[in-house]
Amino acid sequence: MCSYHRQEMLEILKLIAVFNFLLTTGFIWYNRKKLDTTIYLFSFFLFGKGMTLLSNNLIVGDTFADYPNVFELGVILNSFLFFYAPFLYLFALSIIKGRLSLKDYKIHLVPFFIFVVLNILTVFFLQYREENDIFQKVVQVRNIFESLYFVQIIGYTIASLWVLNRSKLSSKKFTKISKWSKVIVTTFLLIWLVFLSSSLTSQYPDISHFFLLIGVLLLILLSNITLFMLFSNPEYFYNSVVPKLAKSVVNCVITKTNYDKLCDLVYEKKLFKNADLKIVDLSNTLEISARNTSTLIHTFYGGNFYDYINSYRIEEAKKLLENTDQDVTILSILYEAGFNSKSVFNTVFKNMVGETPSSYRKTHITSKYG
Repeated sequence: MCSYHRQEMLEILKLIAVFNFLLTTGFIWYNRKKLDTTIYLFSFFLFGKGMTLLSNNLIVGDTFADYPNVFELGVILNSFLFFYAPFLYLFALSIIKGRLSLKDYKIHLVPFFIFVVLNILTVFFLQYREENDIFQKVVQVRNIFESLYFVQIIGYTIASLWVLNRSKLSSKKFTKISKWSKVIVTTFLLIWLVFLSSSLTSQYPDISHFFLLIGVLLLILLSNITLFMLFSNPEYFYNSVVPKLAKSVVNCVITKTNYDKLCDLVYEKKLFKNADLKIVDLSNTLEISARNTSTLIHTFYGGNFYDYINSYRIEEAKKLLENTDQDVTILSILYEAGFNSKSVFNTVFKNMVGETPSSYRKTHITSKYG
């Protein structure tokens, strides 16, 4: 097959991948209220990757070459190079920590906005044919910044795998999503290695093209894994579907709205800090029966009452352990978080986090201060 036809076939495959990524994104956005928030976060990864592939076709492909300003549009869309990797990491974090507020992690999108500005400036100079010294410097800075993409993508991918592998989840629901997400992240890492191999073998066109072709095919596979999992395991991704393992009778009280209300009450009122907290206390606060409260937790969290409350306590303990500015003993921390037994605290912490409290504190200090 001649190089022209190979390139043409590659462009078609890229467009198929773009279509698949954006189709899956659209499906998730359309069903946003029905799906778990972790999947909604993942959709931004899919969207960013789809737009990046599209930008690549607009910049170097021949498919849209006859249309004016296509190259400039491709340069702008190329900004999504720095968009999707952070969402892969946030997706992994949301599986471990539960619901995340993007406002708390907006710093991860700073490189994306910087690249957007650089690309807009580049297009501005191209539009007005102002190829002066300022233009040359802008393009130079843009190209240097673009080279950092590989560093970012490696860092976020490895960080995502590390987050997923170091934590042990008690919730059946999130354990299932965690296993699925490990497949996603591992596949993405493999794709990056294949594209890297294509770049490193550029002096051998046939070999380079082979790696490029495999990479695009893997991207098409990646874009379809999400839909496959959504349809094959709906009970773990849809808020309104009750897992088959749940034996309790579903009624109008067992809704995601009431579960979210329960989570907000537990978190905002810090109910988990009460070491003697009972399920009847939650049911009284929520003004529903203890049985319905238990069913809510089992249906939407995937564990029992103690697992559910301990997940909040462990998150609180982790925050306190990470606060290296205060010389607080672990014993004080466990009482502050809502535990009343050191042995129980150590056991629960090890099961949920994957290491002991003292090891977690040491790891955090080492990563922060070196």
